[in-house]
Amino acid sequence: TEVDPTGAGDSFIAAFLSEYVRGEDLEWCGAVASAAASFVAEGRGPSGFGSRGEILERASKIYEEVRTA
Repeated sequence: TEVDPTGAGDSFIAAFLSEYVRGEDLEWCGAVASAAASFVAEGRGPSGFGSRGEILERASKIYEEVRTA
């Protein structure tokens, strides 16, 4: 599978800061940021963005893994 990570870092920091300014805890901010960056890395260019709902669904799974580790 071809992967294009271009923009993954930008989407990570944008998602992290978006949640951070909403007052969310750091683990949640990191989970949302990781989820957003993963969608970008899986896609090709800007077409790889997931919807907010898709990102939050993936972030919830990441968050639960972090919280139970």
